[in-house]
Amino acid sequence: MQWTEEDIRRIEGKFDSFCKTVLRNFARDWYRAKQRHGRNEVLFSELPDDHSLEPIHIDPISPTEKYFFDDLERSIAIENDALAQALHSLSGRKRQIILLAYFLDWTDQQIGERFHVVRSTIQAARTKALKEMRDLLEKQGKV
Repeated sequence: MQWTEEDIRRIEGKFDSFCKTVLRNFARDWYRAKQRHGRNEVLFSELPDDHSLEPIHIDPISPTEKYFFDDLERSIAIENDALAQALHSLSGRKRQIILLAYFLDWTDQQIGERFHVVRSTIQAARTKALKEMRDLLEKQGKV
């Protein structure tokens, strides 16, 4: 099938119109987000220097104690009591797998290389450890 000059101009016109619509909508969304942020956020530099003000945010759930896990080369601090207890209940290897996966963002492949096992073994151990932790937390009524 041969395209005529009129067909090509029509297709180019539709594409041009589509691109302009996409850009217009993107710009509108960006300006709306900017306005929303302007209404809801205050810069620290714009806060008054009055030291008698109350703190901006007080976290009522903030724990006073941190639990440190030194199973790895790096110490990992956990602030949640229930999570720390659940991690302590795991075996050393499962605890290391959970810490590496969720606190140091390692992939199953990287963890597998560290323990000299295949990725699927790490995935199964991680899944089992998470189930054990969930069961413990459910027994305690924390989930």
